[in-house]
Amino acid sequence: MVTFTILVPFYLAGRLWFEFSPFAINYYSKEKANWYNEWNTQRFLIVLNLFLVSLSLSFFWGGKILEDIHAEKIDFTQILFYIILQILAVILFEVKMEHPFKPIQAFKKFKKNSYSERFEFREKQDAADKIEHHSNELKREFLKVGTKISNELNNQQIILSETNELAKHNNNILQESDFAFEIKKNPNMVIDDILRDYFISKDSERVLSDFLLRKKNSGKILFTKPARNGVSVQPILDFLSAFTNVMESCKSGTITQAETCKIINAVTSAKDRLGNIAEEPINSRNLSKYLSNSDVQDDI
Repeated sequence: MVTFTILVPFYLAGRLWFEFSPFAINYYSKEKANWYNEWNTQRFLIVLNLFLVSLSLSFFWGGKILEDIHAEKIDFTQILFYIILQILAVILFEVKMEHPFKPIQAFKKFKKNSYSERFEFREKQDAADKIEHHSNELKREFLKVGTKISNELNNQQIILSETNELAKHNNNILQESDFAFEIKKNPNMVIDDILRDYFISKDSERVLSDFLLRKKNSGKILFTKPARNGVSVQPILDFLSAFTNVMESCKSGTITQAETCKIINAVTSAKDRLGNIAEEPINSRNLSKYLSNSDVQDDI
C-alpha cells in the first residue's frame, strides 16, 4: 500500500517532468500548438490528467486505507480495487509516453541530448517575410537568366528575333515542372502553416517550398504524425488532395491506384510509431481505404 500510495505518484511525476519542462518552455516562448517530435498540447494534457488522477487516489483514498490498516481495520476488497485503479493509471500513462515502460531509456536519451538537439522548437515567421524571401529567390533566378541573355547578345551580336526566342525559351524553363502531375496555385500559401497542419517535419521545409513554389524535386517530404500501427497516411493524402490533382486523377480513373501509389511514394516519406522512416508509406490497401472514406463524405 505504501508503494501504490507514495511511490507510484512520485514515479509518474518523474516521468512527467521530462515532458513538462520542454512543454513549459515552448508554451511561453515559442508556438503554442505543436512543439517537438510527435508531442502536442493534447497529448501532454492526457498524461498530466492521469498523473493527477493517481495523485488524487493516493491522497484521498490511499491515505484512508493506510489509516485503516494501522487501526487493524483491513478491507481487502477496497485494497484490491485501489491497486487495480493505480495500475490502470500507470499503464494508460506509459502508453502515451515516449519509450513506453522504459523509463531508464527515456532518462538516458533526455540526459544525452541537449534541448536544441532533442526538441524541434519552431519560431513563427511572418507571412509577408516568407513571401518576400521566395519572391527574392525568383528574382535572382530571372536576373541570372537575363544576364546570360545579355552576355550572349554582346558576344555573338545575334539578331533581335533570336534574342526574343532565347528569352522565351528561358522563361519556359523556369515555369516547367519536375512532376508529371499538376501542382495547384495558391496565392495565400504560408509554408509554416502547411508544416503545422499536415505534420510535416521542419527538416523538409526547403523540399516543401521547392515542391509548391518552384515545382522542383529536391527530395522527399517527410510526414511525422504518429500512428497506432505503421504510419499515418491521412496527412499525406490530405496534403496531395489539397495541393495537387493526383487524388482527383485517381478517383476519375485517369491513373490507376498502383500508379497513384508509385507517384506519391516518389515524393513523400513518413515516420512510423517507433520513429523509423518508411520510404514508401502508401500502398493499395491504405489508398483504397482513404478513397472509400472520401467518397462517403462526398455523398454526405
